[in-house]
Amino acid sequence: MSSEFDDNYLKRELYDLIRKDSQIFDFIQSSSLDGMWYWDLENPSEEWMSERFWTTLGYDPKKMPHQSGAWQDIINQEDLEEALLNFTAHCENPERPYEQVARYQHSDGSTVWIRCRGLAIRDNNGKPIRMLGTHTDITSLKKTEESLAENNNALISANDELTSFAFAASHDIQAPIRNIKGLLNILQEDAVTQLDENNSEVLAMALAAAQRLTELTTGILQFAESGSRGHIVKVVDCQALLANITLDLNVDLTLNHTVLQIGDMPKINAIEIPTRQLFQNLIGNAVKFHRQDEGHTPRITVTAERYNEGWKFKVVDNGIGIAENNLQRLFKPFTRLNLSSEFSGSGLGLTLCQRAVRKHGGEIWVESTLGEGTTFHFTYPHCALDE
Repeated sequence: MSSEFDDNYLKRELYDLIRKDSQIFDFIQSSSLDGMWYWDLENPSEEWMSERFWTTLGYDPKKMPHQSGAWQDIINQEDLEEALLNFTAHCENPERPYEQVARYQHSDGSTVWIRCRGLAIRDNNGKPIRMLGTHTDITSLKKTEESLAENNNALISANDELTSFAFAASHDIQAPIRNIKGLLNILQEDAVTQLDENNSEVLAMALAAAQRLTELTTGILQFAESGSRGHIVKVVDCQALLANITLDLNVDLTLNHTVLQIGDMPKINAIEIPTRQLFQNLIGNAVKFHRQDEGHTPRITVTAERYNEGWKFKVVDNGIGIAENNLQRLFKPFTRLNLSSEFSGSGLGLTLCQRAVRKHGGEIWVESTLGEGTTFHFTYPHCALDE
């Protein structure tokens, strides 16, 4: 099959046309390239450059000599040095292709980026005697790359500024909130016998509002911290991590008579802080949103299984579940699906979970049946330890 295509009659016909009619060759090089060159390596000062190369750079071809020094005078000198090294390597080893991206100075002083490809023509002894090459103007591509890089740097800078602001503002706000809570608590203790039912209810509402502010600012601090760059990847023992989380949640687990079962957990290459937040938020939510049916025992199960070059984790509960029409907006910031009077929280917990998973190149999704329970799946696809 290969020889049939190699000897295709149209290919042979085209090659014959190129040999017989120079217009065919001129059309090919002028319509598909931004210049061609043919270099006499035995007389290195002699080099033919096609007109298209010079017009691309804004020069009059009739005024430009067919000398290698002509283009070497207008190429970026650092790129010239690299090009000559690549040229030498190609001449010494035909298996190494010659390809170079270099900056040239346009006649108007601007920079033109040219991709140069070449092939050494060798004699019967393998000695390079000529060099055939092509030029392609990639200036527009380079400008696009530079523009994208600048925009990306601007976005990173803006994000860092917003993160710093959110962190600082949330941290500063916590102090006056603590003072407000402290004063309200003192007032409640001192006036417990002096306030009527309505005023006592107002005071309780003020304390509850202060508590929600505390939760919100804590959530924003965690959210700002999770978005900061520079977290260190290290070996994280998920079994030990979950044991510590169990201790932290022990009071809630005991008060709600919740059974927490943790399967065999791996050691992974991961960023520890967001990974801890991820597990703690998912387990904490499962504890919080438990069913209160008489005789019902809240259960939470955490398991792990291998997934590609990493792991897939699952947190399953038999709690109140989530309505199907709420699943799509579950991970949006400040989303609360239940009344704040019934369940505390900032509405940022699952957003933090999603961010933690994405930091590790993974995905998180949820399956739930209202009144029966919820399962969170998430992957850390490239975090397995090297074996």
